[in-house]
Amino acid sequence: MKTRPENIPSPVQAAPRIRIHHPRQLFRRRLQHHFRQQWSAISSVVDKTVLLYLVMLGLPLGIGLYRDLWKVTLPPEVEQIPSLPAAIILLVLFSRGVLLFVDAADALFLRQQNRWMEVLRGRGLLYSVLAGNVLAGSITWLLLPLWYRVFHLEGWQLTGWAFLASGIGWNASLLTHTVKAKYAGLRKYTLAAGLRLSSLGIYIALLSLMGRHIPALFTAGAVFLGLSLWLMRTKARDPHTFTNDVKMDARSRVKLTDLLVTQALGRLPKVRSKTWLFRRSRRLYRSPAPDKRFASAGVKAFLRQQESLLLYLQMTSVGVPAVLVPPLFVKLIVYVLIMLIITYVLVLKWKGFSESSLAKVLPFTTQQEMQAGTLAVQTLLLLPCLLLSLVLGLSLAPGWLGLLIAATAGTAVILLLPHFMMRPSLGRRG
Repeated sequence: MKTRPENIPSPVQAAPRIRIHHPRQLFRRRLQHHFRQQWSAISSVVDKTVLLYLVMLGLPLGIGLYRDLWKVTLPPEVEQIPSLPAAIILLVLFSRGVLLFVDAADALFLRQQNRWMEVLRGRGLLYSVLAGNVLAGSITWLLLPLWYRVFHLEGWQLTGWAFLASGIGWNASLLTHTVKAKYAGLRKYTLAAGLRLSSLGIYIALLSLMGRHIPALFTAGAVFLGLSLWLMRTKARDPHTFTNDVKMDARSRVKLTDLLVTQALGRLPKVRSKTWLFRRSRRLYRSPAPDKRFASAGVKAFLRQQESLLLYLQMTSVGVPAVLVPPLFVKLIVYVLIMLIITYVLVLKWKGFSESSLAKVLPFTTQQEMQAGTLAVQTLLLLPCLLLSLVLGLSLAPGWLGLLIAATAGTAVILLLPHFMMRPSLGRRG
């Protein structure tokens, strides 16, 4: 019988077994797997060559803009902003998520080993705190022009504010994670929101008492960080929330992947048995004319679609400060441009609805389709036109004169722009 020479490997060889003798080794292995997973998610969406070009071109531009933030003259209104937004931004930056590095497979064996689970969860909590503080500290350092020039926070005072925000923020994050793991339904969200609001209230109250006393800020921050260490120790020893901890860990690990894939491909629409807007098929207009019924169907279809409704609300909400902030002549130009953009988007949405395969089956003529489209766009223009016209009129002249300006501008926009932009659809008979 022939034997294989010793220097030629066997075609079938067992994979090398990796022995893990300590929970620290298991934690390092899962941490490396977490880093590889995040990097693979980024590399699957972003091309490395394109990213290199963007960095090479964007880095000098970013450095120049960053230098301009230190030198450009700020308007007087910006320098009068109170310090409350700075406190909110700092607390949000230092309130990060928690990652325990537990898997569903741990229920087979590792869950019964209390020491292994305690070390694994404890190191996961320590990693979460350190990584969150490093990330928040880096962002705080990049925003130095904002802290120094807008909120007038200097070196040690800003450090004390950030140190206190780190202590309070991590207490809130640990307690929120525990609440979400122990409770469900409305109670979970109510308690989690209450903890976040309470942490913000405590932070603002402490800053109002000792916002300029640097030693007191560091002392209070050290006390809260010590309390965070005690909460971490208690959380690491708690074996009763294993199942929910695994679910929350899995959700946290794929958060970056979900964000990148959603930005690249779009989010799948939710399947609903009934829409939450216009559940009953009632008329929007009193007249039973064909163009009125067609316009009603278009308005309902627009508002029932989640992406269209979100875009509609975003354009309206962004337009309010865009009209409010600029000076007089710029304000008028911005108002006209925003109303043109909103009308154009609504006309495009109507075209997509009226030229769809289902709408083309309906026996409407071109004239009826034009009248229905104009009416539908005018109906959808009511909310943004009302808000932006009120902002324009009251910012130009408060009182009855401002209301008169708002009514005149809004009426002109609703009556003129849809008629000006509406065009007949293709594939309809005259």
